[in-house]
Amino acid sequence: MKETKGSSQDGIEPRKYTATSKFKFACHKGKACYTHCCSDLNLILTPYDIIRMKNRLGLGSDQFLAIYTKPEILGRTRLPVVTLKMLDDEAKSCPFLTPEGCIIYEDRPVTCRYYPLGMASFREQEIQPTGEDFYFMVREAHCLGFQTDKEWTVSEWRKDQGAEPYDEINSSWMEFILRKKSYGFQYDLSEESRRMFFMVSSNVDTLRRFIFESSFLKKYDVEKDRLEQIKTDELALLEFGFDWLHAALFGGDNVKLKKGVGREASPQQT
Repeated sequence: MKETKGSSQDGIEPRKYTATSKFKFACHKGKACYTHCCSDLNLILTPYDIIRMKNRLGLGSDQFLAIYTKPEILGRTRLPVVTLKMLDDEAKSCPFLTPEGCIIYEDRPVTCRYYPLGMASFREQEIQPTGEDFYFMVREAHCLGFQTDKEWTVSEWRKDQGAEPYDEINSSWMEFILRKKSYGFQYDLSEESRRMFFMVSSNVDTLRRFIFESSFLKKYDVEKDRLEQIKTDELALLEFGFDWLHAALFGGDNVKLKKGVGREASPQQT
């Protein structure tokens, strides 16, 4: 297991964890620290997090975003994301936390599923993408979960916690973020391009309206079968949204303009 430069500031080990790395951890109601990690969080919500959570709560995207999230700019990428809004209590508790645990546990965000691991892609220090998936370990002073003989590999933990489908569905979102990181500071997106990214990433209801109620289909050539699918399937809609975003901003070819229509959106250099 390779060491990376850094320190244990904020409980983060200066160590790189890969899929085969091993660690010992167990979390359950019998632990005195149970739910202590569920307050005062800066928790970025991924596209699939938002879909799962809003559907669990029976809310539309606009309602969910207004009630449970706040906007944030993601580090040096300058990309707009949303974070989960904590309660206005002394502990700054998660809005879904009860003494018995999480009331949306089956649909909890992927960051919660990974804990005590973190995804290196979100670390401010990891500006340059490496093409390799790796993780870091968070060791908070209050957490007693490490006092166990239960051992996992990172891959086993991801599978046990149900993180794998989240990573698969969010892969286009992560690819976009990593591609933006690879451009560095000298290459920025226009304000319109950032709004496009935010819509696709955070609001499938607005994305659907944009596709079907604007001039979008007059400009883009979309197969009939795919068009029918994205009317009702939110995951297919999300996939299409990122195919369109990559095509519009980075020159991908999964969603093509109709002949004679010029490209309107492209990355702008600053």
